[in-house]
Amino acid sequence: MRCRYCHTALAPSRTFVDGEFCCDDHRQTFETEHLSATPQPVTQTLSAALQMLRRRFTPRTRMAHEPELSSPELEFAPEEETESLLDAESYSAEAYADVDEESAQESAHESAHDAPARKTSPPQFWLITAWKDAPRDLKLVSLLLPVLLVAALTGSVPKVPIRQLAPQNLDRVQKVVEGHWKNLNQTVSNRAAIEYTDDFRSGLDAWESRSNLTRSWSYDAAGFVRPGPLAIFKPTVDLSDYSFEFLGEIDQKAMGWAFRAEDLNNYYAMKFVVVKPGPLPLVHMVRYAVIDGKQGPSVDKPLPMTVRSDMLYRIQVNVRGGDFTVLAQGLVVDFWSDNRLPHGGVGFFCNRGERARLRWVEVSHQYDALGRLCAYLAPYGIEGRNGDIN
Repeated sequence: MRCRYCHTALAPSRTFVDGEFCCDDHRQTFETEHLSATPQPVTQTLSAALQMLRRRFTPRTRMAHEPELSSPELEFAPEEETESLLDAESYSAEAYADVDEESAQESAHESAHDAPARKTSPPQFWLITAWKDAPRDLKLVSLLLPVLLVAALTGSVPKVPIRQLAPQNLDRVQKVVEGHWKNLNQTVSNRAAIEYTDDFRSGLDAWESRSNLTRSWSYDAAGFVRPGPLAIFKPTVDLSDYSFEFLGEIDQKAMGWAFRAEDLNNYYAMKFVVVKPGPLPLVHMVRYAVIDGKQGPSVDKPLPMTVRSDMLYRIQVNVRGGDFTVLAQGLVVDFWSDNRLPHGGVGFFCNRGERARLRWVEVSHQYDALGRLCAYLAPYGIEGRNGDIN
């Protein structure tokens, strides 16, 4: 390495001290001569200007090939060099803009390819999924629906001529077809949804009791019925599993109802009894079974909810096999199991000294989508367990 002033070779020790000059005098002389002839070095000024222009024009993310710049104090640069810097930086900004535009086009292209996957599935895909998740019985009924509609419109089973069989075998084939058709009719009938409702506006002819209901039961001015001795809703007697729901109010002491009532001597009974009257009364649940006219031991529990004295109770009893669940105002308040009575209808009663009011009652069985479909087909020539289902 040589001195920048006298161009003599530098000693190794001088290289470590000042790698450009052989002595301090030559360095000072060189700087004095160049400072008088040329303006002050603009290295730091150029760096500051570059940093400012990069912040102004370049994107936020630093490119891989871009060096890290320091942040010295900002100074003003000569006009010519500033213009050259602006030209260079504008070219760099255009280059970065081109890169950004290409990357944006690529991302848009990828988004266009991914867009179909994010679109909502067409209706046919939804139908395919619904068909795969549908119960087997619903699929079977859907496939047989055209045949059932043809039979409903024609009134008879379509006869298919079979010429290849001998005449003595035609009767056998026809009997087999008629037997399968009858079994199908019975299957659809048994699976059909059943719903019985009564708002007591059309009288009490659908209720069975030991006493004359026109005297023992009564109506109030609002159209509510006041039950007396036990009366059973006759259309529900042959049911086994169902959902039993009603709306009622306790006027005095208690309100009672029955379910799985085979007759007036065999049924399960339950009552809401006011133990402590008042604006917020204390109500207990009492349930027991009556077998052969004799009342069995009772179970007494407090009602696990707050009630009012003028509260309308919406009670629901779910009967499934030997399991019973009671809901009040949509909340489960009691459940238990008993297998002594396999089937029976619903009813209401109030003992001596008890008064209650009922607005409506509803009993439903197999009331799902498949059950409603079978119920729609059942009236057209298909007979149920108790005659025509409707």
